[in-house]
Amino acid sequence: MLKPYAHLMRRPGAGAFCAAGILGRMPISMIGLGIVILIAQESGSYGLAGAVSGVAVIAGALTGPVQGRLVDRFGQRRLLLIGSVLCSVGLIGLLVAVRMDAPHWVLYLVSFVAGGTRPQVGSFVRARWTHLLGRGRALQTAFALEAVGDEVVFIVGPVLVTALATQVSPYAALLAAALIGLGGTIWLALLRASDPPGRGHSEGAERAPLPWLSLLLLSLIGLGLGATLGSTEVVTIAFTAAEGEPAMSGVVLAVWALGSLLAGLWYGSVHWRAPVERRLLLGTVALAITLAPLPWVSNILMLGAVLFGAGMTIAPTMVALTACVEEWVPPQRLTEAITWTVTGILFGVAPGNAAAGHAIDLWGASKAYWVPVTIGIVCAVVASISVTFARPDTRFAHT
Repeated sequence: MLKPYAHLMRRPGAGAFCAAGILGRMPISMIGLGIVILIAQESGSYGLAGAVSGVAVIAGALTGPVQGRLVDRFGQRRLLLIGSVLCSVGLIGLLVAVRMDAPHWVLYLVSFVAGGTRPQVGSFVRARWTHLLGRGRALQTAFALEAVGDEVVFIVGPVLVTALATQVSPYAALLAAALIGLGGTIWLALLRASDPPGRGHSEGAERAPLPWLSLLLLSLIGLGLGATLGSTEVVTIAFTAAEGEPAMSGVVLAVWALGSLLAGLWYGSVHWRAPVERRLLLGTVALAITLAPLPWVSNILMLGAVLFGAGMTIAPTMVALTACVEEWVPPQRLTEAITWTVTGILFGVAPGNAAAGHAIDLWGASKAYWVPVTIGIVCAVVASISVTFARPDTRFAHT
């Protein structure tokens, strides 16, 4: 199963930008949790902590497509360097503002700067793989590897933040997120050989049309996936607390991520013959089906088993979603298109969290699992519409 990945790592420069990409996107899983821990401890308000953290997420979602468009036009290096520095300045400014008990609007402002300037490293690395490999089976394996990298980030990041916050200081946790992200992003920026060249105006980057209907539906699928993941996480935390084992929430969520990681490795090692849009549909349907038992789980062991099975559908679905973008959009605007689907995922997390929280207050943790189940079903319906009615007539070969 690992043989295709070994072949990928033999490509010149692949191992370096893959490793740099994992470090560069570690802040994705560290900043939000770090902000919540820091502000909740210093102010005593989880409402304020969640709001400030949410501003960073929304800012990243709003600026993602703009970043992608700039990268397609000018290349990645300048945006990586400038964005990583500004993001670090924003996070350090947030630390100072919290320490000085600054007004709430200051916290929102620096959080927006930190989240809005954080480079969309995952999209950039996927664009590098496309530039290096061109279209074909190897690219699907590379996308699977990146999905596995995402799971590594979401397993390691929260554990690191929590350990630093409890053993050292919540300030140290958020500072570590800033430094790790800065180091990984600068490393990626310095790897110029794998950086896709900017197309500029002369090569038709602006004139190459995007299939907006198709991209909108793919982004809606991403939004549904984000809402599903966000709501499941919140309800799982509440469920383990209701069972009297709040510390088990991290273990159960890690099992969930482990299922996705293993499935991602398997998915990338298979030579698929089914069209990528069919795989996307099957992935969303499988996610909805595997989430369906959640409202009936009665203990933490059963919950871990169900989430492990549901996790095994996540990485393959994410890979198929990115692969659809790669096939359906012109190469001149690939990074911009990928960031639109990432924006959909980010936008989905916040309402998923909110809906799950309200459901928990109204019905309790077990019944609140109907929120991710319902969202998963809607996501599968949108995917069926996308692959039936919105596939572009033109497929682009990325070389």
